[in-house]
Amino acid sequence: MDSGSKTEQISEDTSAIKEMFSTLNIKVDTISPIRLGKYDPTSSARRRPVRVRLPHTDAVADVIRLSRKLKSIDKFKLVSLSRDRTPAQIGYYKRIKQQLTDRTLAGETGLSIKYIHGVPKVVQARNYSGN
Repeated sequence: MDSGSKTEQISEDTSAIKEMFSTLNIKVDTISPIRLGKYDPTSSARRRPVRVRLPHTDAVADVIRLSRKLKSIDKFKLVSLSRDRTPAQIGYYKRIKQQLTDRTLAGETGLSIKYIHGVPKVVQARNYSGN
């Protein structure tokens, strides 16, 4: 970010997030943005991700559920939203992704990763051709 002080950056992040939530018709009174990673003034091409802490899990679920709508809005087209995951969850997803790759290389077709009750699993894609 171009802003010099940390408080200006937090203010800019907060207003951008509020605008995004307003676009999604989500009302959240308290927003706590935190920039992740180390600030590198020489790397202005890539912005650091922002973690937003919301007051309750219902708000998180609403934001994630409605985030697909942002792709159709030019201003937010490049915004990606996801839940914060623990290192164990990240490792589990990597193992599932590797399992998908291994099975695909072994010749299985029509496989994908699907979240079942919030847990990623490799599943056979449904055949919609009517067979």
